[in-house]
Amino acid sequence: MSLAVTRGNTGAGARRPGRQVIIDAAVRCFYEHGYDGSSVRDITQEAGVTAAALYHYYTSKQDLLMEIITRFMANSIERTEEALRRAGPDPVARLFAAAQSHVLWNASDVASSFIVNSEIRSLDDANRERHIAQRDTLQRMFDECVQDGCDQGVFAAPWPREASRAVVVMCTFVARWYRPSGPLSPDEIAWRYGHMALSLVGASRGPQFEAPTYGGV
Repeated sequence: MSLAVTRGNTGAGARRPGRQVIIDAAVRCFYEHGYDGSSVRDITQEAGVTAAALYHYYTSKQDLLMEIITRFMANSIERTEEALRRAGPDPVARLFAAAQSHVLWNASDVASSFIVNSEIRSLDDANRERHIAQRDTLQRMFDECVQDGCDQGVFAAPWPREASRAVVVMCTFVARWYRPSGPLSPDEIAWRYGHMALSLVGASRGPQFEAPTYGGV
């Protein structure tokens, strides 16, 4: 798996050790080689720091993985909340905005998105429960939006919860194929996926305005 990155180094020009340097290196290692295929030594070499510097911030490789996942999900929840707030009360505008926001966020950091959605199997039991709680929080926002639309008669989804899950999965997995060199910009993809989300729930109309996006790439 290829990712354009700036490699760490251990020479005189090495970057000052810090939490974000280590996180960035771990993202590159986990994305390119997988969690199981990456050692603490790999991460410290990628970051250009010592093992002592890594352990100053993180107790283990598992701790690093959980921070990557927790950060990404917390941002996803925050951006979805903001998109819904900006969209106002109309369920059509809200779902359109939430779908756009989710696409834009996942396209903005394909490496972290990939890790979040592929390495849940590598989490220990306690961390897996924490991740599932965050994932459920995000899903509930979409569930409530779709259910509101069905209750108001503007969505015709026969199975609202399943339709809502389908929207989230569809938007999340943009990160699996999106490339900056592709023919569509993130904004164009998000706009199309917003309309596809409305189609999935059987919306009776499109958005009355182009709902503002949040967290653009």
